[in-house]
Amino acid sequence: MISIDTEALKREYLFANSAAQLYRHFRENISLQNLSEIEKLEVLVEEYKTRTEKNERSIEEVVEAYGILLAVTFYDYEKAAKAFKKFDLSRLEWGKDLEDIYRRQARITIYVTEQGRAQALREIHALGGGAVNYITVPGTVIECDSEQIKSGTSNMPTTNE
Repeated sequence: MISIDTEALKREYLFANSAAQLYRHFRENISLQNLSEIEKLEVLVEEYKTRTEKNERSIEEVVEAYGILLAVTFYDYEKAAKAFKKFDLSRLEWGKDLEDIYRRQARITIYVTEQGRAQALREIHALGGGAVNYITVPGTVIECDSEQIKSGTSNMPTTNE
């Protein structure tokens, strides 16, 4: 049994006008951040299924299902993306929207050699965009936007970290 602040999440859910607003406020909830630190992804996937399997659900079950989805966004991107594939997002009105927001806002950092730059950009594009830190060895950071990722180029200024 997972432990989250259902009452606070319920208030946020009832006043949310959009998936983006729900995403923002749920991500600020400390109980979801804590949940991601103490529970394994497999447990969260099962808990989500339990809360969404019925056609008639209570408000608490809906809120907890949304909470579980947002708790997953605190995990490593690759693990979270795999977990999202296990969720039946159609069971929640904003399920797919929340996944889309997460993928757009995810910040991916990849370490590669200068020779692997074009390949890395193609792989990032295949993962689904979002803001990207592209790091070449030894420690040069190049910020790329989604259009540069699609084209496999980056002409943005380079900074050393």
